Formats: sequence, structure tokens, C-alpha cells
Amino acid sequence: MFHASNTRLNAAGLAPEHSKLLPERQPKDDEANLLQSLHQLYTSATPSDECFSIFANEAILTLPSGDVVVGPNGIKSKFSELLSSYTSRTLRQRLLVTPESLPHRTIVLDHMLSLSSDDGETVKTVHSLVVIKRKAQDGKISSFTEEEGHRKATAPLAARAAAANSFYSPTDAQMSPVSSKLNLAKRKHHMKAKPTALFANRSGLRQAIIPGSPAQSTGTNADMEF
Repeated sequence: MFHASNTRLNAAGLAPEHSKLLPERQPKDDEANLLQSLHQLYTSATPSDECFSIFANEAILTLPSGDVVVGPNGIKSKFSELLSSYTSRTLRQRLLVTPESLPHRTIVLDHMLSLSSDDGETVKTVHSLVVIKRKAQDGKISSFTEEEGHRKATAPLAARAAAANSFYSPTDAQMSPVSSKLNLAKRKHHMKAKPTALFANRSGLRQAIIPGSPAQSTGTNADMEF
């Protein structure tokens, strides 16, 4: 059985374990230049303006963290922010067969991005699913979604981290019928009158047993002063 997070459909409309098994295919004539620009976008310290000309003005970039960026300029700034601290970057890019459920001209990629520090040591490797949707008129990218581990991001990373540390449900303040009845029974029990003088009738009992004996006290424990 797969974990619930693994069975959530990703941008390719598949479960992660299924999209990872998609076979590779050869690029079409109108895809080759686009793939080359994307490769430069991920690996070059100074990608050319041509790399960003493949995006439509209204293009939406959705990152693995759940963050969203709109437009070529915003996309350029975001890539620079995320990758500029890594002096060396290598990308293994695999073009996958597009599932039939996706729109025409959609491109599905499997990315293995290795990020290295100044000394050439690999800091981390990111395995991602990239799904690119293109406009029918000019073929420019209208939607670019990257999902780490082929898993769909449901919320920004900060929000997910906060939710993991402190989860609150609106039903937390509600009480189940069983608990409600139990608490009601406890309240009734504590509200019952408690005997305030266990020996209040001791003298009366003495008189009943020994007629004529003097009554020592007619008060109760509640009347005693300490």
C-alpha cells in the first residue's frame, strides 16, 4: 500500500510512482529549441534573454515549495534567487511520453539537477517532474510546474512546516457525545449533597441506647469552632 501523499495525483495527472515510469521519447521539431533554453536556464550562471522568451507574458511558474510566480521577469528573478548560490549546476533532462489526459503540446520532463559548491562538491541533487503547457497560437509556455520527487505540493513550504509542527482541527474544541455524557454525570455527582456531620446524631443514639443519659451536644460538626 502506498502512502497517502504518494497517491495524490501530480501535474502529469498520475501518481508519482507511475509518472516516474513513463518512457522517454524524442523531441518534436518545435520542442528542441525550447528544451535547450530550459537546460541553459537551469545550468548557466548567466542565461540569455532567449531563455526567457519562451515564456508567455502571462506564464505561471509553480515551484516545488508551492510558491507561484507570474511572467518572464518574475520567473527570471526567481530562478536567479534559487540557483545563484550554486556555482556549478548539472542537469540530466529526460523528455517523457505525454499522458493522453493532458492537453495537446504539453511537455513532460524528468529532471535530475545536481547543485555544487565552490569546491566542486555536490551539495544536493533534486529529482523533479516538470510539466509544461504551451499556448496553441505561438507555442510559448503558459504554465510551468515543477514538483520535487514527482509529488504535488499542496501549500507553500513554510505553511506545510507550520502545519506539521502544530496541527489544529476545528473539531478539536468539540466534544463527542460519549465525553459530553460522561462530563455531565461527573458534574451531577459532585453537585450531590455531602454529609456535613458524620457524628451529628451520636448523642441521640446514646440516649436511645441508655435512657436518661445526658445529651453531650446538640450541635453538628458544622457548628464546631476550631
